[in-house]
Amino acid sequence: MKIATIFGTRPEIIKLSTLIPLLDRDFNQILIHTGQHYSYKMDKIFFEDLDLRDCDYSLNIGSGTHGKQTGNMLMELENVLLHEKPELVIVQGDTNSTLAGALAASKLQIPVAHVEAGCRSFDRRMPEEINRVLVDHISDYLFAPDLNSFKNLTLSECIPSEKVYLVGNTSVDACIRAMKIFNRETLEDYSLKKDSYILFTLHRQENTTYESLKEILMALNIISNRIKVFFPVHLRTKKVIEDNNIEINDNVILSDPLGYKDFMGLLTNSMFVMTDSGGIQEESVVLNVPCLIIRDNTEWMIYVEIGKNLLLGTNHQKIVDIVNKLLDNPEIIEKMKLIEAQLNQGASESIVSILKNIQ
Repeated sequence: MKIATIFGTRPEIIKLSTLIPLLDRDFNQILIHTGQHYSYKMDKIFFEDLDLRDCDYSLNIGSGTHGKQTGNMLMELENVLLHEKPELVIVQGDTNSTLAGALAASKLQIPVAHVEAGCRSFDRRMPEEINRVLVDHISDYLFAPDLNSFKNLTLSECIPSEKVYLVGNTSVDACIRAMKIFNRETLEDYSLKKDSYILFTLHRQENTTYESLKEILMALNIISNRIKVFFPVHLRTKKVIEDNNIEINDNVILSDPLGYKDFMGLLTNSMFVMTDSGGIQEESVVLNVPCLIIRDNTEWMIYVEIGKNLLLGTNHQKIVDIVNKLLDNPEIIEKMKLIEAQLNQGASESIVSILKNIQ
């Protein structure tokens, strides 16, 4: 069977990194990169770090408004799919590349498989939530990462259960594979010691307006008076900071976006991570690093519900109060580490096995 796998961002590359080699092994796979993320530090370095082959198509779409970006992807993807004539299209997650890939395929009557189906934040203000819902409802094979996602699809949204497969989370496979490749436990490049700093990331649209970012960074400045903070700055976030001359304390270590190898080393050795990233929420659980989520909701509530991760919200005083409580009571962090989360390996193999049986 000929399969086209479509992606365009750093998280998609990471989460597909265990699936892509398996699909190459068992199918005729075409890799299509939309170019939604396009700088070396947000794209190519991840292929190098994760030992992935080059793409068959790189569309170089670049940035733009949601409508313009998605529309440009649709036009380019349609041309590629018409030329290659795959029998199945695979998309992952909730990005504009995910939506464009699923739409382009469905319009051409090509079956769609959605990896990481059924995740819900239940917040339609988030563009990612719109993408998730739309893609799920035009997909033919929905690979759910956990029971909550499975129930969202089959019970809440009435998608026929025969289309939905509970396979586990490819992020677990990807994270474990990556740590075996990297074997990176030291911080010699950054002059940091284990558990002596907080890792911080921020990139979502709702958090990078001027008012929202100013509020969150106000909290970061206060926190950094007590402990070092390492902050790899996403390009979108960096632009808002620079355009508005937002001040950041000297005890916040700023860096360009990092490759997966360096980032995983920093995450592994941090006291805890503060982030609005869905992928980092998953990775922190695999690595047993407490994760504080700078959002009012999350599509990974399963980890919040068991106490493994914490929802901080975006109010600066609430963020400061919770972080200070953790710093004053390190036993809380240790208790979070003792909570066991169900992490089933083998999602990528399960997906491939299912696809082989539908040929």
